[in-house]
Amino acid sequence: MQTPSLELARKNVPLHYAFRVILYATLKGMKRLLHCLGPWMAVTAVAYGQARTADVLYTYFDDAPVHGYRVGEECFVPIDQLSRWGWQVDVRADLAEIKAEGTEFNLPVRTVGGHTSLPIRAALAKLGGSADWIVNTDTLQVVSELTSVKFESGKIRVVSPMLIRPKPFVLTGPDRIVIDYLGAKLGAKTVQVIEGGVRLSQYKPNVVRLVIQTPSVPDISQIPTDPTKTSELELSEADTEDPQSKADQANTTQLKPGPIGSAVVQPPPAFLPLALDREDDHGAFLTMKLTGLKGQAQFRKPDPATLEVVLPGVFLDLSPDFKLATDSVSLTRTEKSATGTLVTLYLVRPLGAEVFTEGQNVSIQLLKPNVGNGKLLGKVIVVDPGHGGHDPGAHEAGFQEKDLTLPISKLVAARLAEEGATVIMTRKTDVFIPLTDRADIANKSHADFFISCHINDSGGARNMAGSITFHHKGNAISRVLAECIQHEIAKVSGIPNTGVWSDAKIYPNSGFSVLRNTKMTGVLIEFGFIDNAQDRRRMITDAFQQAVSKAVVQGIKVYLGDAKTK
Repeated sequence: MQTPSLELARKNVPLHYAFRVILYATLKGMKRLLHCLGPWMAVTAVAYGQARTADVLYTYFDDAPVHGYRVGEECFVPIDQLSRWGWQVDVRADLAEIKAEGTEFNLPVRTVGGHTSLPIRAALAKLGGSADWIVNTDTLQVVSELTSVKFESGKIRVVSPMLIRPKPFVLTGPDRIVIDYLGAKLGAKTVQVIEGGVRLSQYKPNVVRLVIQTPSVPDISQIPTDPTKTSELELSEADTEDPQSKADQANTTQLKPGPIGSAVVQPPPAFLPLALDREDDHGAFLTMKLTGLKGQAQFRKPDPATLEVVLPGVFLDLSPDFKLATDSVSLTRTEKSATGTLVTLYLVRPLGAEVFTEGQNVSIQLLKPNVGNGKLLGKVIVVDPGHGGHDPGAHEAGFQEKDLTLPISKLVAARLAEEGATVIMTRKTDVFIPLTDRADIANKSHADFFISCHINDSGGARNMAGSITFHHKGNAISRVLAECIQHEIAKVSGIPNTGVWSDAKIYPNSGFSVLRNTKMTGVLIEFGFIDNAQDRRRMITDAFQQAVSKAVVQGIKVYLGDAKTK
């Protein structure tokens, strides 16, 4: 086939007409090429432009999450992390040979976040497992959807495509055997054959619970507890040599011996054993020695001065005359649910908090920020408007981040000065300031606080919204300041509250440069997403900028104890 130019020359077509035909053919060919490359370019953009850190809670390993990267709806986990689940992976070129859960298969690998990584959801499809993103998080919950659960004629048989771990225990009043199948899920295709007197339920997202009522407390010491794909148990009437004992226990069921496993049931304490262990100028250390705790104690802070601790498997109240011997906590309450106890500590002021679980012992560390005289008056605060000059930052629809951060920062600085603070701005005009210079300005000023103001974007996904306040890695004191500021912003911004994040969520190894290199308590505020139309329409208004600047100052005052949060 001849090219258009040769064909037209042969026919003596005028030159200007020939040029138009050649141009049309060239553009048409480029359009076809772009059409073919479009899907590949979209996948590449997702893989390399929108990856963010994620956690994977894998079946019964849910107390030790593996870290990976979320790319769209897939999650990529570095190859060197997979051995924690017992997976064996051999990478050859761009293909991985995988041995997992007794199954062998191949999958392509990809470099994400600088690591050779495996697409976990694709791998789970090979194993018969399932995985779902926990709502509003970057945490992937991996479970094995049970094939069948049967309890017939005293025989229990649970079949799963992936390994699950049986965890037996007994309850009294009434007496019953409880078996939790960790890492399991009941699905639409799960075959259920259950006789009377037995309850089957989805106790947690990754725990299926089987409850069998018995005439008296049975011996469970021989129930196998090793991970398995097929769990089989058989219950039979007790058969003893002592006639009286046999008569007394004629209707008692017991388990035939299994090869592995043991369980010891300890009598629980009468009341929640929450006590002050020690206290000094840096904070208070509380302890609880528990019985029946299942997994890790979890904690959350609905506001900067309230700490909630969740104790799964613990069902205890405080004693009627309970009083915690510390001035850091004004009130303590407990609330029991079907899964455990919620302990709420109302703090006298915003405090840092860390909760540790070691076996059945839970420790709570309350950290007191050093706030001097507790007043904003006289404090030195550096306000850092993000980007500037040749660095526009995030941009969308004709709006640039640098042009939004500067007026907001100026309003914050003006309000701080009105309160008597000494304010230093890293820039007051549209100029470029390197990140290291911004940190140097704060350090050389011996500032008390560093407040960096930014506008976010979602890397082209346009599927995220709301304000976020970042603290540096695991710094508990900076987190308190972030909580105070974010709590105030959420009240007035008129856009979603996306919460308080560690900068390690974005850069796991280093965090943000300006937070890493400053020596004082500091935060980085992302006021909203410029590529979200609703956020953007709100952020460009004077009303928004006035409201959030006031909220930032109020948050600092709450942190200092110079104001109360509402």
